[in-house]
Amino acid sequence: MKLPLQSAAQLGFTDAYVLTAEAITALGTGNQVTVGSHPAGGIVTRAAVFEITTSAGTSTDLVLDVGTTGADPDEFINALDLDGLTKAAFCTGDAFVGTDSGAATTSNVINGVVNNTASALPIYAEVNFTGTVTAGKWLICLEILDPSALTNI
Repeated sequence: MKLPLQSAAQLGFTDAYVLTAEAITALGTGNQVTVGSHPAGGIVTRAAVFEITTSAGTSTDLVLDVGTTGADPDEFINALDLDGLTKAAFCTGDAFVGTDSGAATTSNVINGVVNNTASALPIYAEVNFTGTVTAGKWLICLEILDPSALTNI
């Protein structure tokens, strides 16, 4: 969901999606839901996940991916352990993490992921788990720069 301009200016994020235990259960493991749109020529500069309500249930392996690749959407957030999350997670995806040092570190995070195609790409969230997820609420936030706004200048 696009955030209103005033909220985006205050928070620094342009898009947000609320992921709940109910939505995870309805979606089922390994399935995807569209959480945003990466515009043509646009840049995703930040991706974050915030825990609002702690997870509960029998699942101890609740994992989240967020990205644009349908087969494995992990460009922005990769293999985030939702039931073990104790703080916010930022830019953990494959497209954000460089490999110059051979390991994911904060010193090799690049400054955005560009969509160099002629059309917008859907941004997916995929959750994998076993057992049940009976409680939990997370906020998936994205900062997306959209160059189409420049056409009005």
